[in-house]
Amino acid sequence: MAYREMSHRKKAEQAARIPESWKVDTSYLFESGEKSIIKQLTAENALSFWSKVLSEEEIEITTGNDAVDIVDGIRERKWSAEEVTTAFCKRAALAHQLTNCLTEIFFLEAIQQARALDQSRNAHPEAPLGPLHGLPISLKDTYHVPGVDATIGLACFAFQPSTSYSPLAELLVSLGAVLYCKTNIPQTLMTADSENNLFGRTINPHNRYLTAGGSTGGEGPLIALGGSVLGLGTDIAGSLRIPALCNGIYGFKPSSGMMPFSGQRLPFAPGWEGIGIVASAGPMASSVRACSFALETILKAVLQT
Repeated sequence: MAYREMSHRKKAEQAARIPESWKVDTSYLFESGEKSIIKQLTAENALSFWSKVLSEEEIEITTGNDAVDIVDGIRERKWSAEEVTTAFCKRAALAHQLTNCLTEIFFLEAIQQARALDQSRNAHPEAPLGPLHGLPISLKDTYHVPGVDATIGLACFAFQPSTSYSPLAELLVSLGAVLYCKTNIPQTLMTADSENNLFGRTINPHNRYLTAGGSTGGEGPLIALGGSVLGLGTDIAGSLRIPALCNGIYGFKPSSGMMPFSGQRLPFAPGWEGIGIVASAGPMASSVRACSFALETILKAVLQT
């Protein structure tokens, strides 16, 4: 099957995974002469745009809070895990319609997982909560999540759903995180512009004529537009740091080997990832504090295993 047909099928699958009530007309933002999507979502009209899909409370949840605020809010019962996850799924859907930042979408499964977390907490109120309890986390497309593809933009990997988690993704779930989407990358992962033949190009919300960066490029616009407060990606020569720079957010590349890296979809044979400059996994977030929180939480869990 030609890659163009595969691309059409994957884009149709994406569209089908976004509820119809979450789809909006964004054409007016591209028909004006303004290059920046974010500048058009000014304080005067941003509320009217987001409120096409999000409730007032969901806008509050997804605006101005970082990952630490979200975890604290759920822990203090300000919001339920399901309320938070639904809010970020909706905002991620809008961010994707604006910038083409997502690859795999599994909002329904995420909301069901968050609901299960709430039910377990209510049934066992004395049980300790995981340090990431209820926190929605987005992932670079390289990570395996059961039931969805890990194509890295290559048609040859399309419609081959993963059957197990990558170790880091599995660790996040064990700590209480809710995984809800995966984000776009460049084909082969080795360029600083997130474009591939399967999903197309991700655009920069600050200037749609400039790159969103790569290779963890989809995370940049998603976080910049409030569709995520914390994403996990990888970096060998700037793949976290370049998109963070391009999109006005924060990214950190830990020393190689600190974070679980194995078990990802990579564009070369197993074993080659340890040769030459060694890549590492790391966070991208809406604040430095959130990057630090993610690193501390994950490394503490790794040391305890």
